[in-house]
Amino acid sequence: MSKYKAFIVDDEPLARMALREYISLTSSEIEIIGEAGDGEEALKLLKERQDVDIVLADIQMPRMNGVQLLHAIGGATWSKQPLTIMLSAYGDYEYVRESFVLGAFDYMLKANLDESYIAPVLQKTMDELDKRQSDSSSSQDADEDADICSLLHRLSTEDSTVLLHGGDESIEQDLVRLRKRMGEKNQVAAVIRLSDAVQFDHIHRMIIQTVQSVANKDNPEAICYVSRSDERQYNVFFTFPGQRSSLVVRRLNHSMLTDIKIRLKQFLNLNLSIGISDTADGLQEWNRLFKQAERLSVLSFYQGYDRLFYPESETKPSITEESWKGYWLPVKTELLQSLKDADALLWKQLYQRCCELLSKRFPSVPRHIGSELSDLIWTASSFVYQKGISMEEINDSFPHPMEQVRKLDTWEDTVKWCEKYLEFLHEKLHPKTEHVGSWLSPIVVKAKSILDKHYCEDIHLSVISQSVGVSESYLSKQFSKEVGINFIQYLTNLRIEKAKRALENGKKIYEVSEMVGYVNPEHFSRIFKKITGVSPNVYRRDSE
Repeated sequence: MSKYKAFIVDDEPLARMALREYISLTSSEIEIIGEAGDGEEALKLLKERQDVDIVLADIQMPRMNGVQLLHAIGGATWSKQPLTIMLSAYGDYEYVRESFVLGAFDYMLKANLDESYIAPVLQKTMDELDKRQSDSSSSQDADEDADICSLLHRLSTEDSTVLLHGGDESIEQDLVRLRKRMGEKNQVAAVIRLSDAVQFDHIHRMIIQTVQSVANKDNPEAICYVSRSDERQYNVFFTFPGQRSSLVVRRLNHSMLTDIKIRLKQFLNLNLSIGISDTADGLQEWNRLFKQAERLSVLSFYQGYDRLFYPESETKPSITEESWKGYWLPVKTELLQSLKDADALLWKQLYQRCCELLSKRFPSVPRHIGSELSDLIWTASSFVYQKGISMEEINDSFPHPMEQVRKLDTWEDTVKWCEKYLEFLHEKLHPKTEHVGSWLSPIVVKAKSILDKHYCEDIHLSVISQSVGVSESYLSKQFSKEVGINFIQYLTNLRIEKAKRALENGKKIYEVSEMVGYVNPEHFSRIFKKITGVSPNVYRRDSE
């Protein structure tokens, strides 16, 4: 069966017959489906058919010549735009140039027509038509893939009973397509969670391409769709229709997801955790499988990143809710009251007890830990307010503390950050008679001045020590003693404060990064989040 349809337009019957013969001898993939003796007749027939791929048109014809026909073809609406090859005599070069301006694909000299002459022209034309079909198919596949991902997302996050049995005809059609594409046997959901938010779209595209490459190209046993949820999370949906054993399914998805984790670490330097659901059949199971995978992915809060978490990774609370409340409320109250005591050892011992109780009650649900500690911090902060210290003064050292404690990524960071914050509040409640940094020596004043002016440059302690005329070790020791933090901490805090002001003014992240002395925007984003608790993108959005 011929692949492409061609139409010949020439006022000379013998020329049409010769061309038909040469084409039939040259290519079996082209079928001549019509002829016309002038452009006007040809245009009418072409509009009626709408299925012609190639038009071969003589330039010199009565009523409507080839150039006029080409112009008319370009101005009409087609189900698929045909490629036009112009046939010219030796004296038609002005017309040939005009033809190319109007969009002609190629031309042939009528005096040279034979099998060897037209073969490369026809092959070039078919190559272009092949490319068009491939591009169109890829575009259609991409659109259908996006529709499938959207439907999987809805099945995962909405009430599946309503979607599957709600009677919506459009949903029913989409479900038919989903069953045809993936089936509903051996379904597995996985949630990939990055340790840090990614701010750049090209990185997100590379992550998705990596997942698709490993799952779809390297593993024919799996059918996989992947979608991005936010700056840190990707949702992956698998089916393994040809497998019967759940153990084989586990081995296959473990191999793929391990490969994905390794590639993203090697090529993009990304740390991540992956939560992987159990295996189930039926579209109604996607909601449960996705929630299970999402819940498992955040176990990195307790165990760190670069891990795969399966259902057996979850642990149950070692204490009941009723018993926990009986312990938690008294210890929490005692901790808050101990902050009013000048003895710092007292509140630190009670804080450790609170942490133990939280880890026993919420071994797999970090958001509950964040909520409880946020409430604890809010109450503790009220003691400082009562002493007349404003929230602005607290925010200078700990911006948005109640929000930040909810966003910390690991149990270790959460415990340390809260202890540091409570220590800050305790010092505010019980100030020492001599304040660190209340008086600065001329050497430290000069060092701070240099930092304040040159913070955006690649500046080092060794350079500053030479400028102020003392040794590097002496300046480091005096700076920490008088300012209260070391050189690196002071420089980092200074840069982040400058960055915050620039972000509030709507500057782009890469501009701010360079402005405050960070060459790599991704490194800047990590430092910014570590100091403030939120990414530069979120900070800028919240400040608008």
